[in-house]
Amino acid sequence: MFYKNFFKNNRRPLLISLIFFAVVEAVILLSTSYLKQKDINYYLDIFTNNLETNINMTNAHLSELTQSFYDFKINNPKVDAIMAKAAATQDKHERDRLRKELFRLLNDDYKKMHHYGIRQLHFHLPNSISFLRFHRPNKYGDSLQNVRETIDYVNKRRIPISAFEEGRIFNGFRNVYPIFHDGEFVGTVELSFSFLAMQEFLTKTDHTSYLFLIKQEVVNKKVFTSEKRNYQKSEFDGFDYDKATLSKSMQMRLNKMFSINKAISKQVAQRVAKGESFSIYFHQNDIYNDSPIIISFIAVPNLDSKTVAYILNYQFGDTLKILIKNSHMIFIILSLLLIFISLILFIYFYNDEKRRAKIFQDATHDALTGLYNRHAVNYFFKQKIDESKRYHKPLSIIFCDIDFFKKINDTYGHDIGDYVLKGIAAILQNHLRSSDISARWGGEEFIIFLPETSLEEAVAIAQKLRKIIEASLFSSIETTTCSFGVTQLREDDTSDSLLKRVDELLYRAKENGRNRVEND
Repeated sequence: MFYKNFFKNNRRPLLISLIFFAVVEAVILLSTSYLKQKDINYYLDIFTNNLETNINMTNAHLSELTQSFYDFKINNPKVDAIMAKAAATQDKHERDRLRKELFRLLNDDYKKMHHYGIRQLHFHLPNSISFLRFHRPNKYGDSLQNVRETIDYVNKRRIPISAFEEGRIFNGFRNVYPIFHDGEFVGTVELSFSFLAMQEFLTKTDHTSYLFLIKQEVVNKKVFTSEKRNYQKSEFDGFDYDKATLSKSMQMRLNKMFSINKAISKQVAQRVAKGESFSIYFHQNDIYNDSPIIISFIAVPNLDSKTVAYILNYQFGDTLKILIKNSHMIFIILSLLLIFISLILFIYFYNDEKRRAKIFQDATHDALTGLYNRHAVNYFFKQKIDESKRYHKPLSIIFCDIDFFKKINDTYGHDIGDYVLKGIAAILQNHLRSSDISARWGGEEFIIFLPETSLEEAVAIAQKLRKIIEASLFSSIETTTCSFGVTQLREDDTSDSLLKRVDELLYRAKENGRNRVEND
């Protein structure tokens, strides 16, 4: 009950404080959320750039290995001569003999370099015909024209090129070199390494987890049907996993990474479709409940700078976890500060409301009896008359005067007189309806407004009040009585005419012996 009355009596201060709290709390929430997301995005952008740099450095390192192998083992007169003879002849048996000779010459070196990540050593004739695949020596003679852009590029421009590209069997980060014999172009040679080589190198240095995605349309367009078993459908629409990169020795288990990919696939679909590099953070309790995960998508472009693959990296975001925690702490601190400010605001408006209420009470209520004073009556007198006439509802008025009040003051003193005034005021407050209005008109006179009350009903109320007052004991006074004048508002009445008539009726009650009710 206390809380109910408290909220009811202090509705305005509470409402202002709550609105202030709600508005500022919303601003704090939106601001901290915006700044948190801005910090997260900034952190993720830096994270993506650093990871791209690390991957590019690894790519550069492995490219240097292929360059070294080319410089020391391939770029020599014996290899050039074999390729020149193969390019000059159309004889199948002669090409088979030359192919075997080239295989014997370089196979041991290829096996050694294979341990360092070089997966493909592939020679091609000038017209882009496959001459010798060291990784598939029995598969040759197929045309790579318009299939392998890097080979077409070197055939046309006669200069080396490095780019990622899908092939008939494997994809790879390819380094293609022109081969010349006595100044004549006689073919090309490709040395490439797979993402698996990069993956092994990267996981040893940063101890994180990597996956490799390649577009399905690229695989379907270029890979031999028999070699498509090397790929596995991923959780991302339009992309396959390179099975060779699905290592079980990484920091994060494969099933966890697959679960994460399934959960984020729709979230990243648009950004993946754009072919951009980016990072997101992921936190789902049923997968990892101890830390958010940062998943980075590093775009892998082809020779035409179009993204055809993605390197995916997974790391536990401990630093990001601290950043998010700090953001939450800032929100909590600001919210607690706001609660404190809102409390001060409530106290201010509560005291202001109490001050205003006291001013209103002093201005509109009689200090002795607590009833409305004459100033308040003058304020709502005309209002009540207008309401009655507008809605065609009756309005009656009672004018009450204490009989022989001067004698009471003279005989018993002003303190007893005040006691009588407060007692009669209490009777009016306790025995009138909540819609009725009672006021001290002045001295020992009281006025009562009875909305929606006919004259007959008003007379009955006056008689009831008269009897209660007569039967009440006021200190040492044996009997106190009151005289009443009662009238009902008429159509042509004004506040002055109504008040004059009820005053005359009260005067008549006194002339006719007091302690009675007179009405018109």
